Amino acid sequence: MRTFGTKRKTDGAGDAALAGRLIIVTGASSGIGYGVTRRLAQAEGARVVAVARRRVFRIEALAAQVREQSGEERIFPMMTDMADRAQAEAVVQQVEEQFGRIDGFVHAVNRALKLGALDVSDHEFDLTMQVNVKSALYGVQAVVPALRRQGAGGIVVYNPTPRETAEFVASEAVYTAAAHALSALTAGWTRQLDGSGVGVREVAPSPDGDGSEAVLSRSGAAHDALLVAALRETLASPTPVSAAPPRASLFQFRPPQEPRPPQESRPSQEPRAPQILRSHGGLVLTEF
Repeated sequence: MRTFGTKRKTDGAGDAALAGRLIIVTGASSGIGYGVTRRLAQAEGARVVAVARRRVFRIEALAAQVREQSGEERIFPMMTDMADRAQAEAVVQQVEEQFGRIDGFVHAVNRALKLGALDVSDHEFDLTMQVNVKSALYGVQAVVPALRRQGAGGIVVYNPTPRETAEFVASEAVYTAAAHALSALTAGWTRQLDGSGVGVREVAPSPDGDGSEAVLSRSGAAHDALLVAALRETLASPTPVSAAPPRASLFQFRPPQEPRPPQESRPSQEPRAPQILRSHGGLVLTEF
């Protein structure tokens, strides 16, 4: 289920849904991951295992600040590269051993890359997929067994969606490819975990603009607030797949129960005219 910039309660009072919960946040030393860590610990009273590959000193400084303000240890910094499967699995194992349970997982790792598909090198392409997609894949695969054993928990995936004009798709196609891959994975996790007690949300805010893809971030809600609100929803009541709204994505997957319409038989010598299936951001997908 995707969450677009709907305004939520974000005051400093916190609530019972998150207070005292143990949440793993990745990408926690900067950007949205840092903001989510701070909001969860300061405003919501959650305990946060704040994971980052570098600049962990920023998390340590935040942990000291929150400790002084609250009188409690709420942030637990951990240096880990989530794009490495072995390290991701080790984090989850260590957290389970130390705290006894995991209530939520927030993926906030994101690497922007301004390169088109004709310009990107193998190294840059692989690195973008490794950081933006595989770090989420490894983290979710590592944490799901623990959440399933508990029969409860929440997973939130941050996947900022640009306003996909034709110019953007041409100039930043690699980033777009990673974003759609992550969105497809999140949809798969949502369906696989339906009925397990584990909720999944994809938070995909778009920038403001005049195009049709500029969806609802105009509410003014900060992205970190959106992630915290989505996490609160997963822990309150995971939404069944059947109740989820349609996904706003480049790829609208055909539901399994919907049969493919029969094709009209044509003489083999008569070529079929191409049929446009969908168009998005200057890209057209056709079927022959």
